[in-house]
Amino acid sequence: MNIDQVVRLIEELYSLQPSQNVGAIQHELQVIQKSDSGLLLANELLGNIAYSPNVKYFGALTLTVQLTTHVDSYELLWTLFKANLLHLVKFCSQYVKDSSTYAPLLITIKKLMSNLSLIFTNINELGNAETSGNAVTHWNNPINTLVLILSHEDQFASENWQDTLQTDELIHHLINSPVPYDGLMLFTKTSELCNKLALMFTEIIVEDLTKFQSKKGSMNKMHEIVHEHLYISTMALINANLTEWHASEDILYNCIGAWINYISMARNVSPYGRMDLSEMFDNMINRMCQSNEATDGFYQAEKILSILANVFANDPIIMGHPQREELEVIFLGVSRTGSADATKNDWMLQYMNHLVTNEMTDDLKELAVCVVDFLLVNTLDMCNKLFTVISSSQVNGENLQQYVKILLQLTNFPLVPVLQEFFSVRMVDFWLDLADCYSNTVTETYTEQAPQLATEIFQQVVNIYLPKISLLNKQKAMEAESDDTATHEFDDFRSAIADLMESLWSILGNDKLINILITGVGENTLSAGGTGNVDIFEIEAMSFLLNTLLTDMNLTESPWICDILDSCEFFVRNILMLFQAGCESPADSIIARTLKMDFVRTGSSLIGTMAGYFQQSPSQLSTCVDALFQGLEKCTVVASPADSQLNDKMEVMIIKTISTLCDTCRHELSSYLVQFINVFNTIMRPESSVSTFTREKLTRSIGYIIEAQIDNGPEKQADCMLEVLNTIENYIQQALSIPGPPSEQQRSYLHCMLSCVSELGTAMIHPSEVGNETFVQRIAEFRNYWQLDPLHISHKVLSLLQLVLSNPAYAKDMGFVEVSCLILGKALGLPDEDPHFLKYSMKDIMEFLLKHISTTDVALALPYYVYLLEKLIKHYKDQLSPQDFDFLFENFFFKYYQSAISHDPDLLQTTINFVNSVLDSKPGLVVNGTYWTSFLLPEFTKYLAVKERFTIVAVTKFWCKVINNKKYTREDNELTHHQFVSMGQDIVYQAMFGLFHSQRSDLSSYTDLLRTIMAKLPLQTPKWLAVALPAISKNNAAHEKFISKLSVTRGSRAASNVILEWWLSCNALPSL
Repeated sequence: MNIDQVVRLIEELYSLQPSQNVGAIQHELQVIQKSDSGLLLANELLGNIAYSPNVKYFGALTLTVQLTTHVDSYELLWTLFKANLLHLVKFCSQYVKDSSTYAPLLITIKKLMSNLSLIFTNINELGNAETSGNAVTHWNNPINTLVLILSHEDQFASENWQDTLQTDELIHHLINSPVPYDGLMLFTKTSELCNKLALMFTEIIVEDLTKFQSKKGSMNKMHEIVHEHLYISTMALINANLTEWHASEDILYNCIGAWINYISMARNVSPYGRMDLSEMFDNMINRMCQSNEATDGFYQAEKILSILANVFANDPIIMGHPQREELEVIFLGVSRTGSADATKNDWMLQYMNHLVTNEMTDDLKELAVCVVDFLLVNTLDMCNKLFTVISSSQVNGENLQQYVKILLQLTNFPLVPVLQEFFSVRMVDFWLDLADCYSNTVTETYTEQAPQLATEIFQQVVNIYLPKISLLNKQKAMEAESDDTATHEFDDFRSAIADLMESLWSILGNDKLINILITGVGENTLSAGGTGNVDIFEIEAMSFLLNTLLTDMNLTESPWICDILDSCEFFVRNILMLFQAGCESPADSIIARTLKMDFVRTGSSLIGTMAGYFQQSPSQLSTCVDALFQGLEKCTVVASPADSQLNDKMEVMIIKTISTLCDTCRHELSSYLVQFINVFNTIMRPESSVSTFTREKLTRSIGYIIEAQIDNGPEKQADCMLEVLNTIENYIQQALSIPGPPSEQQRSYLHCMLSCVSELGTAMIHPSEVGNETFVQRIAEFRNYWQLDPLHISHKVLSLLQLVLSNPAYAKDMGFVEVSCLILGKALGLPDEDPHFLKYSMKDIMEFLLKHISTTDVALALPYYVYLLEKLIKHYKDQLSPQDFDFLFENFFFKYYQSAISHDPDLLQTTINFVNSVLDSKPGLVVNGTYWTSFLLPEFTKYLAVKERFTIVAVTKFWCKVINNKKYTREDNELTHHQFVSMGQDIVYQAMFGLFHSQRSDLSSYTDLLRTIMAKLPLQTPKWLAVALPAISKNNAAHEKFISKLSVTRGSRAASNVILEWWLSCNALPSL
């Protein structure tokens, strides 16, 4: 292919609408780029003035390819070095002389600079590579080289920019020649474009060095060269630009940012990475303060603040203490040390005024991020100065008070948070950090005034943030923004304040925080005439924070908080007012719907959180329940799709609160049972618009109250349950009587009815943490009653399950199989002495399972049946024999093994885990059974070599339990030991074969098994390994080393590394 064809392909590649396949073009060109003629092609493409910028860029790219594929000696690197350098100097010279004409060459110039950056690294890191001739083996300072060669451009131009003997000698002479400071300054003043190119080059070099460090190992030599040479030239260059106000656009700040990132990285990996940036930061700060609305519209200030923000967020210590102290004065107008020139803060005030006046919200946000990240650097120091005796005796108390005052003013920035200002949002992190520092400080180091001072400061923080998190501000944010961003940010802001309050509680305690919030919510703000002027938004904000603080408290055991609640006459009324305001407010817009849901969420959540209080003081409990049911009723009104979605969310919140109250206050709500059942009868109707979740939660809520009907004996419980179950039975029979195949809605409704039975069963389990003397005294009476079950309630439930699963339309629906198994297994985990209406005999459950396993899809239903079988065996293990296990295994597993289980990894895992569960509860049932030796041991040996992760995990656990099981009797132990020894060779081979072919993430499973085998059979295991390993891999040296080391570990944790080393070695992977 000739050069003209190559050029046409390149132009085609970069055209907007290529006529050929781009992938094919790229492949064809890449072959040429990687070939031995690639360098010749690059020089031709870069040397012909007639070619387009696209072609020239491709030429520079070809040099990149050559650099990454053909460099293995200094000679080749030197040749490529000269080619890159000559083309770079030529293009730079053209660009400097006529920047407008040659502006399209900038992309090629940058690529050639990047190539030289790679050469800079490679030429200094080839190390001991041999060289002959005059190839250069080190390169100290690319900036100096660029300056010198551009200064000698006439001599290169006379050679037509070719690699001749003369240019070779000249480059050789100039490459490591020093450039004095005056010479560098003269070069940058020659032309702004020369200055720009120098900055661009040094930026590209350190950006590449930062990237290379993550890919390479030690680059200590490179960091040393940069420290001794390039750093000095670059700092002179940057500081000259900063002090002389060169108009270098963004290139100066990009260069500064790149160097900061490089030094931040290098100082963590090399002693040469520590480079002083004090002069640069001094000049940046001075330049920032000279930037104003008149000179540049604060443009330079914005750029510098962006760099400073990056410093404070990622590596603040890179800036020296004097510079941080100067910025502290500029940002705040005061210093912690007291040596502050407050006039320096004038610039900050002007800049903030500029941002606020021009509504530059994003820039104000960036400033806030920068300032708060700066403050976070010194939080510990500030904590010590404010609260401890650790700080110097020279600390000026009055100055510190002024400092705190400024911080509080920043927090109380007088605009709408998130929407218009971000200082209050970011200051949350500062106050949280300061609070944590104070809480974690050793109390013996506190000053005498520390507790009082901390209380005063943090109470002011609370008072500032209360109006800030008001939903009025969220409303303003939503009105101003068309998308959801501001809404989500405001919600995050509220959540952050809630987290802050939890930290502040450890400092302020109940008296100074919780009690204040309770009093604030409970203030009587109704006038004498009865007209209300309650600030519902203020109540919501305080309730939101109060709920956060009370959630983790057990109010039943917090009498001091209950006393405060009792003393606030209107507290509950105002919470209900908040909740009802949400339920009754209009939902005619997105904003209105959002606020409506927030009011309901805060009100209902706090009512639920106060359940422990209502248990102690139930006088207003009925009022709350009435309000919740009224709110629930409003959610069921037929509405538009948008309103329906809102109602669904509110319905979930409300029913959760009702359920919480019923769980905690089950005794106190006993008199309310009739009302609950009336509501239950209403919402269980098929035509009711409430959700499945609400039906189930309300059934559970009723169950809690029924469970508490102890004083009237088990008969009362049974009567109530029968009423509930009769309602459910009635609706189930109605649903089953509908002719034709059931619709999805009918399926969902019928499934919900059975789920309600399950929820009732859950609620009837007596909570172990609740001590009820009456129940304990009458437990025998209740147990005898439910054993006799005179109302046949358990039979009624079982009959309902039989009725539903006997219907072909539902028998193959796994949702119905699952809920049936949940109901039947509900009481299997309870102690025998605990009464429950869903206690079924082993015979009842087995008959049910055997009847329905043949009518359901075993491949889908088996996991649910196994769940029930595991609970059954665990509960009745003492009544079972190995013959019983054989019967179970045959009818639920072996019968379907070939047709369904063996081909499905999930079912296989389920089967193995079932056997594992029996080995955990009573291993004698399985190890003495018929299928143990005839099926399980040989079959599970084969599965050690599979590649399915979940099967590997299950089967390795199985063999670990076989070898080492504390539940074995002496006879079981002797039997399994003899069986394992007889099969050991095959088991070890299969395990090692599976290990060898496994992924690294699966090694831990095999490791556990091999450690167990080695620990229990230390004499036999090395022999088995010696036979097995050569048949798996031919790496005999690794095998011998592995067996020797593993034998020494005797199954200890050290075996893990031994096994990993063998796996890496045999798979030809790098060792540890």
